[in-house]
Amino acid sequence: MTKYPAQTTASIFSLARSTVRWLLCVALLSGFLAIPASRANAQAPAQTERKPHPPAEAKSCIVCHKQIISSKALCMATKEQMCTLCHDIPATGGPSRLTEASERLCLKCHTKDKFKGNFVHGPVAVGACVACHDPHGSKPSGAAGTTGRQMCLTCHTEMDARFKNARFQHKATADKCTDCHAPHASDYRYELRAALPDLCIKCHEDILTDYKKAAVKHAPVVEAPACANCHDPHMASDERLLLANGIDVCLRCHDGTIKVDQYELAHMGQLLAKNPEHHGPIQGKECSGCHRPHGSPYFRLLTDEYPKDFYTSFSESKYALCFRCHDSSLVKEERTTTLTGFRDGDRNLHFVHVNKSPKGRTCRSCHETHASALPKHIRASVPFGTWNLPVGFKKTENGGSCDSGCHAPQKYERRVVQAK
Repeated sequence: MTKYPAQTTASIFSLARSTVRWLLCVALLSGFLAIPASRANAQAPAQTERKPHPPAEAKSCIVCHKQIISSKALCMATKEQMCTLCHDIPATGGPSRLTEASERLCLKCHTKDKFKGNFVHGPVAVGACVACHDPHGSKPSGAAGTTGRQMCLTCHTEMDARFKNARFQHKATADKCTDCHAPHASDYRYELRAALPDLCIKCHEDILTDYKKAAVKHAPVVEAPACANCHDPHMASDERLLLANGIDVCLRCHDGTIKVDQYELAHMGQLLAKNPEHHGPIQGKECSGCHRPHGSPYFRLLTDEYPKDFYTSFSESKYALCFRCHDSSLVKEERTTTLTGFRDGDRNLHFVHVNKSPKGRTCRSCHETHASALPKHIRASVPFGTWNLPVGFKKTENGGSCDSGCHAPQKYERRVVQAK
């Protein structure tokens, strides 16, 4: 046997291995080593069988799409199983297509005139009926999965946050928004069902009755935006749904000079800021302590009787407003050492000024009813026709003095000093 060198033997074996690899590749490419069919099928992606649609006729769609009619509130086309009114159903199978643009489909049945108005709800304006309605039907009547206020809040998220944080909510908003707002279109801003205050009066008829009967009417009740001048129609931190708390809602208008007929009302914001001595109701930030917000039988919208004139004969009923808080004995007792500090000895100077006829002085002759820079709300001056009549009050340790336009200078001492 011929012996070859070790190097030659290694070369022969290397060549053999290369030849075997080459033959295997050729065999695979030629199909000699085919992959079994079962294994090939397992690796191939599954194909969904496309079933042909049956002819589009009554009840044919419902055979497969039973969930469509499971709802109690159905679109009429769904209820009558007229699927082809909206759907183009391919006979070969596969997903259907709408017969035309979705914004026009609903108007095949629903008259467009019903959705006209000067103010149109956004989804209606662009034909997006499905933003609020399920095109087939849903358990909440006509709604896409939700009902009442919650359906509106799916878009009006800022209102949702306000409702959650509000202390008081308007009862009309508790269930649904459509009591006040037309969901499609309206001739009034915010798609309201009627103009203000007519919309509010449907529930708050007593307010309109009081307003009509009132001798003095508060203009904001009817001047646009009427009730919304003072009240938030949805929610507020005040149980009366005021836009601001107490006096702040009044100062939205009265933080400036207001003319009413021949009168000019004071710049109340400025008056209160400059004068630290505030009347009790003002301290409590409640103008309604003395004024009715809608209308009143008394001048200046007062809640009770109070003399309109500078001079008047005295009767207790004329000062019903003041005597709701102040003891009427203050002006009925001629002598006192306890009822008031405005006395000369025991001579009651309130009695002297007010309880007389025919020219008794009203409270406003000396007192500012809202705020003053002087104690006890004493005025610096009082309007007397076109003239500001000076009061000239000066307080002393045991009394005071007046140097007014009413009379010669006067002074009073509460403690009578006995002569030695």
